[in-house]
Amino acid sequence: MRWVVAACVSFLAPVYTVYGVQFDYSDNERVFKQLALWPLPSEIQATAHIIARRIEETFQVTALPHELAELRVPLFVQFTEPPETRLFHALFLDNPENLP
Repeated sequence: MRWVVAACVSFLAPVYTVYGVQFDYSDNERVFKQLALWPLPSEIQATAHIIARRIEETFQVTALPHELAELRVPLFVQFTEPPETRLFHALFLDNPENLP
């Protein structure tokens, strides 16, 4: 299994988040296993820190605190509906494990 470090910068607010997605491979096909928003697994923390620093330098944005990202919001975001919708979904995306 492999971890991928991913990041999102919001179009709606000057914030970003970095997270991890774990995949397994079967017959040369990527299979989703686990999503880690916080805390990040120790094996990807150093890479996530480098990516976060570069995002801050390039886009002049700050990390969205995890406590705020978990706030429930009364919005529909694609296939996520209240009461499951969090600020994270509204600012970034509703299925962060779906990577290109």
